[in-house]
Amino acid sequence: MGGFHSPVEKECLRILLRGSQPVIICPARSLRKLRIPKQLKKPLDEGRLLFLSPFPDNRHRSDIRMSLHRNRFVAALAEQIFIAYAAPSGKTEQFCREIVAWRKPVYTLSHASNENLITLGASPLTPGEEVEMTVRSLERS
Repeated sequence: MGGFHSPVEKECLRILLRGSQPVIICPARSLRKLRIPKQLKKPLDEGRLLFLSPFPDNRHRSDIRMSLHRNRFVAALAEQIFIAYAAPSGKTEQFCREIVAWRKPVYTLSHASNENLITLGASPLTPGEEVEMTVRSLERS
């Protein structure tokens, strides 16, 4: 589940859609007038893809506030959160701080560039653990 907005997230979505697990896309806007890209129609028709939004029909354009609201919405629904990277003192780090305060399990890559997230309370994952965690989550779906 995620916004799948950034280039990295779009690539993750592409990889996820090659599998058979369900995927939830949460745009930072309403679903009204949402154009569904051609490559998403098949998984949508198969019932593996769901679009979910907390916004009313009149909110057609996303902004920073709506993106943060969407991120909180996704994090509130998720059992665990994975943050690949957050710049020190950036908005993603600030968001991570908020989620850790909720006592939700937060994970990140075990890398020196993520020391700020690990210091906040995110659990570092080694490459083997990342794969294991992904497999476990796919088995539950």
